[in-house]
Amino acid sequence: MYLQLSLLSLLSAFLLFQVQPMISKFILPWFGGSPGVWTTCMLFFQIVLFAGYAYAHLLTKLQRRTQFIVHGVLVIVALICLPISPSDSWKPAGDEDPVGRILLLLLGTVGLPYFVLSSTSPLSQVWFTRSLPGQQPWRLYALSNLGSLAALLTYPFIIEPALDVTQQTWWWSGGFAVFALLSMCLSQRSSKIEPTVIEDVSAIPDERPPWWKRVLWVLLPALASVLLLATTNHVCQDVAVVPFMWVAPLSLYLITFIICFEHERWYVRSVWAFLAVVAILIAGLDKAIHTNTEWDPTPNFLAEMAWCFGAMFLSCIVCHGELAKLKPGASRLTEFYLFMSGGGALGGLLVSLVAPRVFVTYLEWPLGLMAALLVAVAALVVALWGIQKRLIRGALVVLFVAHGVFALMKMSELTLKVDKRIERVRNFYGAVNIDEDWDDGLENTYRTLTHGGIIHGMQNLGAENREEPVTYYGRDSGVGLCLSALKDRPDAHVGIVGMGAGTTACYAQKNQQWRFYEINPDISRLARKHFTYLADAEKRGAKIETIIGDARLMLEREADQRFDVLLLDAFSGDAIPVHLLTKEAFAIYRRHMKPDGIIVVHVTNSYLALAPVVEKLADDIGWKTTRVIADEDGDIDSTDYVMVTLNETHLATTPHHRPEDPEPLDVPLWTNKRHDLFQILMRD
Repeated sequence: MYLQLSLLSLLSAFLLFQVQPMISKFILPWFGGSPGVWTTCMLFFQIVLFAGYAYAHLLTKLQRRTQFIVHGVLVIVALICLPISPSDSWKPAGDEDPVGRILLLLLGTVGLPYFVLSSTSPLSQVWFTRSLPGQQPWRLYALSNLGSLAALLTYPFIIEPALDVTQQTWWWSGGFAVFALLSMCLSQRSSKIEPTVIEDVSAIPDERPPWWKRVLWVLLPALASVLLLATTNHVCQDVAVVPFMWVAPLSLYLITFIICFEHERWYVRSVWAFLAVVAILIAGLDKAIHTNTEWDPTPNFLAEMAWCFGAMFLSCIVCHGELAKLKPGASRLTEFYLFMSGGGALGGLLVSLVAPRVFVTYLEWPLGLMAALLVAVAALVVALWGIQKRLIRGALVVLFVAHGVFALMKMSELTLKVDKRIERVRNFYGAVNIDEDWDDGLENTYRTLTHGGIIHGMQNLGAENREEPVTYYGRDSGVGLCLSALKDRPDAHVGIVGMGAGTTACYAQKNQQWRFYEINPDISRLARKHFTYLADAEKRGAKIETIIGDARLMLEREADQRFDVLLLDAFSGDAIPVHLLTKEAFAIYRRHMKPDGIIVVHVTNSYLALAPVVEKLADDIGWKTTRVIADEDGDIDSTDYVMVTLNETHLATTPHHRPEDPEPLDVPLWTNKRHDLFQILMRD
């Protein structure tokens, strides 16, 4: 029966973690490609995992025959819920709370099958103790984590490239049917095994753990969960929300469980704790290190991502290693899993629901690092306490504690300081703030809208210059040239995907129709409240409309708009919503354009070479491209725009600019099914 239980553990864990990126990717385009989609999905999965462990804990209190009947009925009902593909009726209208919508969507589609899978790990270990009395089941837990890791690693490299999301859900549903059959068989066999003396909990000496152990069973996994989600948010804000950016940290997270629970010898407290302290300090103080030394630990995004993931991995190793040292005997197995999964769910709640409502910036990332530093230093002190020579032991303990306190103070000073702003807002779509500064060089006061660490709009507050476009929208930029050409066209119709501060409205003229698509309702409010671009355009007689919701979803539902110019300028921080740059998305855009219309794509990016992607998409719809790269000049930033059009006049009057740095030459066509960011990642 051991082989069958091993197979069940592997299969259930594989399905459990394969469905997470699968269903998240399925619904990602419906909610604007925000990092909040993944953290909300993770919150749901962690809560259901906790519920599954609670169910397993309570189920084992029932009579054997009753256990089989209850679990069998649950498995059969879960089978009826297949397939798990969300229908179009779950798509958001655009004005509802995205968190609530996502949680309801997941509950209605994958909720019950995931609940059944969640209960399998503790139940299979209970069945193991029945079939092999006296044996420890912890290796079976490590085996299930191996199945989870296999699921995560195969998804971005095998499953995602080979199947579209609908095919993936059908494939997964077939795998669940196999799991259900195996689970029913093993549950029945387990119910027929006669209880033995050693299995009788009353015959085992009382192992009731002290209260502080139970607290640590919750707090240690909660901290690891916070670090997992905060790190994922931190990374996704800067590049793009794609499955690999979810899978990489989650895979590292699972590896820590495998290392810590497979065998005690793998977690060497002093080694892992010391490495964690080093990685945390570099990830948390990288800017201070670069300022005060010649070494820059994060010269590019790959290095920054490596240090962030490294700090998360080593911190989780320490958390889960200490957790493994606190694990009870087999009689407390389901209780231990219940507390541990409760901690994971608590971490998810803190990052997904509490942090956006309490913090105006992403403070959970530095706070998580600081808490991990405390745990790592404490683990080091415990390890050093075993040194026999008191003098050496005392000196080392004082040294590490002193360094830990100093590091915490420095991290607090550099990372927890929240500068005063005119207004700060954080919601599902990110953190936005409004600021105002005097620029000595330009001798003017400027008001800025910043999303994450990236400026998404700026206005010169001088009376003579407030209607002049600045930052990425100067008159010599690609979008500036296209919009300026419409100056004498009162019938012009312009679409803008991504409002920002509304800077592009500088080009709006009397009787022209301008239609802004903005997924974040706070952006629309802030643009009206703190900037005058939209109001000034309306005073000139332009007709301004604002559509709240994901642009692709809204355009998919709308009648043909017949745009003269459609600007794609949606960014989350410096990250791109990938679903706006796919074959399917461009088919939607083409439907809304006039025959001589121009799709303008803002491809300025610190990390990704996006122009080749857009050129490939243009080629797919049979349109031509030209490119305008403009240099920085005063309050005008350097910009890069690609124009997609059949307008021969525009193509003739706008020569194609070539970038100074080489770019990928053969980028595959991006589709909903496949888009490879690593092929366009800039290494320098």
